[in-house]
Amino acid sequence: MAEYTDLIMCIGVLVLLLTFPTAVGAFSRGAPPRAAMLSLFAGGVMVVYANSSRPGGYSVEGMPELFLKVLTGGI
Repeated sequence: MAEYTDLIMCIGVLVLLLTFPTAVGAFSRGAPPRAAMLSLFAGGVMVVYANSSRPGGYSVEGMPELFLKVLTGGI
């Protein structure tokens, strides 16, 4: 499973980015943000798992290269 940590990190970051519009939509309707909380939890778990599985972790400066590596399938 350790070979997929880059992919898990990218998916987790994307899920966390999609949490904000979901929360804003729920608050604007006056509904409880259940989907936003679920996506916040799921994305957070993915990011923490990926960061703890990789020796040395990930850095913010390396995120663009990481996304490019995952999208292009590069090494």
